[in-house]
Order: sequence, then structure tokens, then C-alpha cells
Amino acid sequence: MAYILRGKLCGLICAECPEPLSNVIVRLYRTRDTQNVTALAVASAKETFAILGDDELQAKGPFLLAEARTDADGNYSFSLGENDDYQGEAVEVDVFCPSVPHLKPGGKEPVPLQFSITTIQPRWRQAGDDFLAVWDYCLPQRFWCLVRARFGAWTICGRLRTCEAPQTPIAGATVRAFDADWLQDDALGDAVTDATGRFRIDYLTSDFTLTPFSPFINVEFASGPDVYFTAQLGNATILSETQANGRQPGRENVGHCFCVELCSSAVLPPDVEGLPHWQQVEIFDIHPFPSVAGFSPQGYAGGPAASYVFAGGVTLKGNCPLRNSAIPANPLEYRFLIGEWGWSGGADDPSSLPTVAPGSLAPLTQILGTLVGYVFYTNGLGLADSAQVIIDTGDLLAGGWIRVDNKAVTVDMRNGSTAVVHVNNSNFLRTFDLLTVNTPAITSLHPAKLPGGLPILDAGRSLSTAESEPVRRYRLGFEVRDGTTLALVATDGLDAIVFDNSPVIVALDLEELRSNACNPIAGGVVHILYTIDHPHLRFFNLTISNNNGITHPPPPLPAASFTPPPPPANYLFRGGAGGPHLSSNNGGFPVNVALDPPCAYRVAISWQTRHYLASSHSIDRLYCK
Repeated sequence: MAYILRGKLCGLICAECPEPLSNVIVRLYRTRDTQNVTALAVASAKETFAILGDDELQAKGPFLLAEARTDADGNYSFSLGENDDYQGEAVEVDVFCPSVPHLKPGGKEPVPLQFSITTIQPRWRQAGDDFLAVWDYCLPQRFWCLVRARFGAWTICGRLRTCEAPQTPIAGATVRAFDADWLQDDALGDAVTDATGRFRIDYLTSDFTLTPFSPFINVEFASGPDVYFTAQLGNATILSETQANGRQPGRENVGHCFCVELCSSAVLPPDVEGLPHWQQVEIFDIHPFPSVAGFSPQGYAGGPAASYVFAGGVTLKGNCPLRNSAIPANPLEYRFLIGEWGWSGGADDPSSLPTVAPGSLAPLTQILGTLVGYVFYTNGLGLADSAQVIIDTGDLLAGGWIRVDNKAVTVDMRNGSTAVVHVNNSNFLRTFDLLTVNTPAITSLHPAKLPGGLPILDAGRSLSTAESEPVRRYRLGFEVRDGTTLALVATDGLDAIVFDNSPVIVALDLEELRSNACNPIAGGVVHILYTIDHPHLRFFNLTISNNNGITHPPPPLPAASFTPPPPPANYLFRGGAGGPHLSSNNGGFPVNVALDPPCAYRVAISWQTRHYLASSHSIDRLYCK
């Protein structure tokens, strides 16, 4: 039995700018006899937060229960059991910070610190033989920024939108921050806005305190910089603040954490149709509302019970207008990017989900013909007509970019001739499809583990690790750029999706048919040799039936089904095997058929995978009794 405590920690730069407490060490301490545990457990964290000194750390050292490091997303997990002499009581939660996230290089070597958050009494619930509790916490801005200040970290979190209503995010703009110094303007840093118009700039004290006379004299006596901004979209300047803006209230002597809203009157808000966006994979939203099933963190679609994976041609849906609504003369181009998750050891591991994120994304060029819209024209008979506009690999520009504007489409003039019509805003009606992914071309980059499947002579044995297909998990990105300035105007992404085109490995036989497949079964037992294996199996079952429709009575035959997570380990359900053939012809799964009447019988194994829109399949073996 174990007590499993897990959760997620974050800190607020401001209310709209949280960041995960990544790569810090969470420490659990036993409570001391001198403490009022009940009072501490119900106290607000704002009353118990404290940065600890060396003496305090030394004093509580003997009471350390366990420690765990957070991952890149701030997740932590403890498993406490009998060896820890722990019975579910209250614990004190501390965090040891070797550094802080996004600390800009170039400053002094970070001096680690530890702070106490609070004392918690986990709310345990039983999960099988173990007890499980979850505790998520986000440090308030004043506490987290105090910690960041101890490391000399300064941060600007901001958002850039259009000034004109409705205020629309401006993506792909380069925002630069400056300190309005009386001798010189210090460049604090720059960042590119994302699809929501948000940006983040991290800087150091030295970025605004150094002067032409440094290190001999420092004439910047203010506690923080006086901040103003500029912004560029492509080659155009869309925001041009001056020192005067840095001297205004709210911009002077800003603190270590500073959040700001900026707007540009040089960019006009587009209408809804003018907003490029990626919305769905097939019918599944990539950013669903809470009531709509989208994608799990592991990359499965449709909610836990469905947990779909994808094969064949997979359609990515959304909208990319022909032209940039901010600069109507300029065409827009879009593309998708892809990268594959891996395992910490580097090699394929069918016994675990891939957890190592791709280091980078590459242009997705494995595509199938996609109907993106219709072009309208007047045919040779003088009648209104239309033709499909299809994007395929021949339309891919360098870097995988796709431009639909001005695409040449050969159309039927209905009089025995053809003509070429170029797509433009006046003759084009778009569909909701952006691109169809050729997933077999992607997954086939990995050679099949067991080409040709499992021979019937091997029915009953389990697959080795080298023969088992692993989970293939991918990350997708979406980018839209101005085709003239090449500035990004929209980005989005799906952190994980599972593509799979591997066959189900299945084999079925009977020991009693090995020596003579035509002889009736003479004994009272049949030995079923079955193997079924696939990384995304929904269920499998075995049945015995005869021509009268009578199925074999209990005890039940082998069967198993996918169980929706949590835990994520449920995603690894992949089938089973009844045991290999033995020279004594009594291997596999024994079934007592002594009471079954003489007849012809069918042994069948049925299965279904978790592929989106998959149906069930079966194979069988016949015998007589």
C-alpha cells in the first residue's frame, strides 16, 4: 500500500501570466510536536509563506520526509509507503529553487533558496490498494515575484492588440522594451507576440543599470526601469512609444514583475472571416470547451472512454483567408509543422508512452489532395459554373507553405474546351478543410516491427519487445504568414496526437488440429492457441459456437477490454496471448468441451482498435466433435 500525492505548482507573474514551477524540488516535512498542526493545515498560504534562512533549514532538516523534482510543466509526484513510516498525516510543503524559470543568462551565479508554502492535510481517496490525493497550488504574484527578485530576475508580460474595437490580438509582431534613462535608453529585450498577442521579455538588473561610465560609476538610482515600447510587424512600425511614455504613472520604476496591455492603431481588426485559425482534427476541437471532448495530454481524442487514434488521411480543419485583412493587398500563406515524441533511452519502448518532447518541428509535407474550396466562373455556354480547388503536394512552396490566393485552376468550359481560372476573393468559396495529412507516409518512416504478421505456427506466444509496435505520438504546429512581408500573423499548435497505421498482430489455432486439421476432436478438452497484439486495442474476445447458434457455456473464454484512464498506463492495453504450442500438444488455453454435443464448431477471435471510425474484425478456426 502506498500514499500517492501528486499535483502541479505554478507562480503568478500577474493574474494573466502564470508560469509553471519547473525543475524545482518539492520537499515534504513531518510536522513537529511544537506545532499546532490543525491551525497550520487550515491557515491560508499567505499566512504561512516564508523564505527560509540557513538556521531554519538546518533546524527542520531531520524532519524531511521525501522530495521530488517537478517536470517542465510543474508537475510533481510522491509515493510514500511503509518504508517512509508514513500513514497519511499532515505534511509541510516546501520548495527548493536552484534557480527560477526563464532566468536570463549573464547575471550572477544563482544562489539557491528554499521557501515554505503551507501545511496540508491531503484528502486521501482509495484507488485500488493505494491512497491518492492531489494538491495543486499557484503562488500569488507578490510571493512568486519576491522569489524571482532574490535571483535578480525581471520580467515583462504583455499583450498587443488593435486599439480599434473589437480589440483583436496582433500576432507575429516584434515588441521591444526600453528603459527611459536620463543618459541613454537601455534596451531591455524583445519578444514576438503569439497567436493571442501575448509576449514575455526577461531581463536582468544589469540591462538597465549599466551606464557608459560603468563599472566606475552607476548613475541609475531608481529601483526599477521606466519602461516604454516599440513594435514592428514585418517591416512596418506599428507602435512607437517614447521616453515620455516611460515617465508616465504605472510605467515608472516598475517592479520585478510587470504586466502591460499595449495597442496599435496602425493595425485594423479583421472581421471573423478574416481571422486565420486552426480549429479541428476531423471533428475534434484542438482547444475544446470544458464540456467538449478534445485531446488528452497524451494525444488521444474524444475523451477518456473513446481515446481515439488516427490512421490514413486525417483532415485538419480551420480557416485561412486568401488575403491579410490588415494589409489587404498581401496574400496569406499557411503551413503545418510536425515533430515526434520519443523515449528517454532513445529506443522505441512499447511498454511505455513516449514522454520526450520533440526538440523542434519540421514542415509537414506528407499530405493528400484536400478540397479547400470552390472557384466560380462563367462557362463556354454562358452559364454560371464551379470547380473544385484541391491542394496537393504540387502546391507546396519552399518550407511547406501553401498559398491559395491566385492559384491556377483548370476548369471545364462544358463546350469541349478548358480554361484556367485564378482564385481570388471575388470568385472563391472556401470549405472548412485546410489540409489532409498522409499519416501512412509519416508512420512508415519507422520500419514495421513484424512485417508479414505472426505465422499461425506461432499462435499462442507473446510478442517480444522487438516485435511489438510502440505508441507513435506527434506534436503539430500551425503557422500563417503574410506572403509579402513573411511576418507571422497567426500560430497555434496541438501538443500531442497519436498516428497509427500498424496492423493488428493476430494468430489463432488449436493444438488438436496441429497433427491433423481434418480429424474430429476426440478428447474432452481443446487447447486454443491465440495471440493478439496492437498498441491501441479497444477489446478482444474469443467465442466457440456451432451451426445451431449455440455458444460455449461458462467458464468464460479469454476476453479483455480497454479501460479508460486515469491512470495513463491504461493506454498501454494491447491484447494478450494464451500460451505457446507445446510438443505434448497441450499448450495454449484449455477449454473443457466434454459436454458439447457432436457438431461442427467455430472458434473465433474478435477485436476492434481505438482508431477513429474503426469497426470490429474477426478470424476463426473450425473443428468437429
